[in-house]
Amino acid sequence: MNDMDASFDSEIYKAWEAFIRKGIVLEGARSAEISGSWQRSRGIDPFSRHRHQLPNRMLQAKLAENVQLISFARPIMRDISEIEGHDFVALSDQDGYILEIAGDPKYNPLLGLCCSEKDIGTNAIGTALVENRELEVKGPEHYAHCYHSAHGAAIPIHNNQAAIVGILAAYNVAEPLPDGVLQVLNLGVKVIENQLHYKSEVSQITRIYHRTCSSIIDCFQDGVLVVDAYHNISNVNQRCLNLLGVSDRKSLIGKFLGNLVLDETGVMKSLLSNNPNEFLNKFFLKGAEGLIPCSLVRRRITRNPDGSQQTVLGFVVEGESQELDKPYVFTGADGDDISSISSLIGHSEKWNEIKKLSMRAAQVSSSVLIEGESGTGKELVARAIHEESGLKGPFVAINCGAIPKELLQSELFGYEDGSFTGARKGGGIGKLEVGDGGTVFLDEIGEMPFDMQVNLLRFLQDKMITRIGSSVPKKVDVRIIAATNRKLKNEVQLGRFREDLFYRLNVINIELPSLRERKLDIPPITRFFIQTLCLQFKRDLLSISDVAMNMLCDYNWPGNVRELRNVMENAIVFAEGSIITEDILPSYFRGDSARQKEQLRDKESFDSIISDVNMRGLTIEEARKLNQKATADMERDKIIKLLDEYGGNVSDVARTMGISRNTIYRKMKTYKIEV
Repeated sequence: MNDMDASFDSEIYKAWEAFIRKGIVLEGARSAEISGSWQRSRGIDPFSRHRHQLPNRMLQAKLAENVQLISFARPIMRDISEIEGHDFVALSDQDGYILEIAGDPKYNPLLGLCCSEKDIGTNAIGTALVENRELEVKGPEHYAHCYHSAHGAAIPIHNNQAAIVGILAAYNVAEPLPDGVLQVLNLGVKVIENQLHYKSEVSQITRIYHRTCSSIIDCFQDGVLVVDAYHNISNVNQRCLNLLGVSDRKSLIGKFLGNLVLDETGVMKSLLSNNPNEFLNKFFLKGAEGLIPCSLVRRRITRNPDGSQQTVLGFVVEGESQELDKPYVFTGADGDDISSISSLIGHSEKWNEIKKLSMRAAQVSSSVLIEGESGTGKELVARAIHEESGLKGPFVAINCGAIPKELLQSELFGYEDGSFTGARKGGGIGKLEVGDGGTVFLDEIGEMPFDMQVNLLRFLQDKMITRIGSSVPKKVDVRIIAATNRKLKNEVQLGRFREDLFYRLNVINIELPSLRERKLDIPPITRFFIQTLCLQFKRDLLSISDVAMNMLCDYNWPGNVRELRNVMENAIVFAEGSIITEDILPSYFRGDSARQKEQLRDKESFDSIISDVNMRGLTIEEARKLNQKATADMERDKIIKLLDEYGGNVSDVARTMGISRNTIYRKMKTYKIEV
């Protein structure tokens, strides 16, 4: 504590003492909020150490009541707690009970403590609740004497009806809080409130959506069951109610589908499968008067307005006439979303060439190899080729680098019942078979194990698959599009990828340019992301300032289009007005320009500087200092990049760089890096 802080505490203590002893309010000794809070706290014993804390059973009930608020606040609290200068960050409910703590675990026993003004007098959480505004309570401003060494800052969290639902607060037990603590808390509160408001609006939309859906499915002559991602019934039509002999729709909502279906041999899994080839023709429903034999005629996987998945099942009672000659199957979690080549955003010369090449690729059935850095849109281009090709089969994507080596063969080719330990009863269909008549997209093909490359090569030669555990081959008509962020030709030369497979895949080669190679496309892509993200977050459409757009165009974009999308999502979350301005962009946009950063990454090594000493007219010592500056600049740039990549999480940055958190904090202070 510096002299100024000590002087402030001394003055406030004298004012507090005068108020406690004589009820005197000294003019100018403290803010109106603190003065008013002291007056409200008058009946509390300032020297009592008794505190009200919830017993565990009641605390658990409080936590259950506020689970959504806690889940939204927890990551924000963790990030704030990692900023140096706070002992802990706390979240309370609207009554002042502490629900969550982030920071040093030694403060966890404070969970359940009541911080209302009525209980402990003037304090950050309790007074912020009463005043309904942000404030700091410093040292002796606390009414209770036992808290005179503490410093707290708190800001109310509001729901979409402007009612307080909780408080976000930061505390130091014995030291003043750092400058700007309220600004940091305010940013955190805005993120939490945006999530709460969005969730509330989506819930309301979802209720309206379900009421509308009920009216629509009641018009169907077939029975209809709607099942959520947890296999619980979320809706049912009148025809189904009549078949089951149930009069009240609400009596079925929320019930587990397994209680309604006779699940003899994995019927439930087949009913709800998103595999178009796994379509159950016959099953039994448990009606009021016994079992009802049914035939499935429709299955569609859709999403609710809140993003959750649901499956719509249409069925008829066996023996009744059907208008359909065959099952009408819809699959795909994203509904009827179509990506065409015309929808690939960008008009730069390089991107126009990609669109022309993709259009030509769509007109033939040859294999395609798409190469490009991570985040350049390889799967988007692959989907566009598939949609433009007119193939009737599905687009099936598989990430060769994300599936364990032991499971990749069964994932691609399928397996028979009992072919290996853990195999599902009845066997499993492989992705190549699922994609029959369509396209299979093999992402990260460069990560495919060498022995699996042999099997894929054999398939590309004869288009025949044989399931694991079977000796019966099956012809499959599928188009292969592969993608990699490696230079596959180099991988061949290094002996890590089969040359014969490379040539089989590389019939049509599409090399996607990085975003920094097509900077003319940054403005239209940015505007597209703003439009779609504002729609997603239920925000009015934002615009972007010319200065901010210029900063985006100047940046080097190592993460390409994916990084641009993340930056725009961050900007839309934190934007307060109707315009995205440069101050909302991440801190590294406001430091050295992207060109300067690129130059820093390409700085010469110390040896090359030494060899050029004479030409530059530098002494060896001057060259050494120049090299030290270049090294420091590159280290600063690396820390900034990692902080952005890990969302400001200092622990992850430290782990990646192989140094301690304290060292990272020290370097951030040295390089003047703000989180």
